[in-house]
Amino acid sequence: MSRQGRRQPAPRRTAPGRAGGPRRTPPSRRPAPRPERPAAPPPRPPYEDVPYLEGPYDDGVPPEDAYEPPPGAAERGRKPKKNGKRPKKRGKAARTARPSGRTGGQERQGGTARRAGGPGPRLYFGAAAALGALVLLGAGAVAVLGGGDDAPAAAPPAKIGTPAGTGVSPVSYSSSPSSDAYAGIASRSADPQPLTIGEAFPASAAKLSVPEGKATLKLRAKRLDGDCAAAVWGGSVGAELGRGGCTQAARGIYSDTGRGYALAVAVFNLAGSADADRFVAKLETTIGAGFVRPLEAPAPLDAFGRGFGMARGLAMGHFAVVSWAQRLDGKGDEKDETLLSLLIEGGKAPAVLGRAARASE
Repeated sequence: MSRQGRRQPAPRRTAPGRAGGPRRTPPSRRPAPRPERPAAPPPRPPYEDVPYLEGPYDDGVPPEDAYEPPPGAAERGRKPKKNGKRPKKRGKAARTARPSGRTGGQERQGGTARRAGGPGPRLYFGAAAALGALVLLGAGAVAVLGGGDDAPAAAPPAKIGTPAGTGVSPVSYSSSPSSDAYAGIASRSADPQPLTIGEAFPASAAKLSVPEGKATLKLRAKRLDGDCAAAVWGGSVGAELGRGGCTQAARGIYSDTGRGYALAVAVFNLAGSADADRFVAKLETTIGAGFVRPLEAPAPLDAFGRGFGMARGLAMGHFAVVSWAQRLDGKGDEKDETLLSLLIEGGKAPAVLGRAARASE
């Protein structure tokens, strides 16, 4: 059989009604309508978006004289920050204190004892200043009972030599200008009588005691120099004394060897209260490069000035009084109440207080 005569396959049957017609497509399914979203609320004004100002204690920048909380207090009281908010700037509570301590040319310890929990020198010295009027009254009574019948004499002209080039300095020093309590001796022309060693360190000042009996110091040595350069070291300090017309320097040194405390006192006779103010302030800038020389004395006072020491300069009319306290072992700090008390006692110069009391009568 030829290929043309081969049996052909039967045609495919289709479903009735669908042959030759177009294929129907199922109807499309429409998605259910979605609910409309609510419109976004308008943005809040800037003055409402302040989440950290709800409480009274904000961590913003306080004024310069505001109290600084202890470290960590601001962190404990701060509210948690919200996501997406820019962190606020830190305030001044995180400021670090300046380094304390001063040896040689280092910065002196201004107020560190009070921050560390101690009372601080300013508290003691402020209380001492408040009692100044009572001290002057007592000194006036002593001066009247003790005499003072010597006729005033003209002070010799200033003679300033060359001070020593090296010496020791305290770690801490503060100064105070003269006050109205010494107006009667504000100038040497109104108070021309020269100092004597007996007036500067009388028998009543042979011992110095601090409150509560923590120490009783005895006068170990005293000296009066007509050349003020002998009582200081450092060229700038000597130049300041020459500028101020210094004519006398009286020095004494005390110690309590049992309790281990020592005190050096120096009294300078200058031309006027402005000169005394300038001199005691000058010593703040010369620590490590010039200061008052403690009077030489036998051991253990031969080591005075080594280690920690505190000094205080007072302008009292035309006089400048510098007291310097320390422990004999060179230890201690500004929280030592005995050292602070010794500085106050050393500033009660009998000669100066007596003259101021007599001038105010």
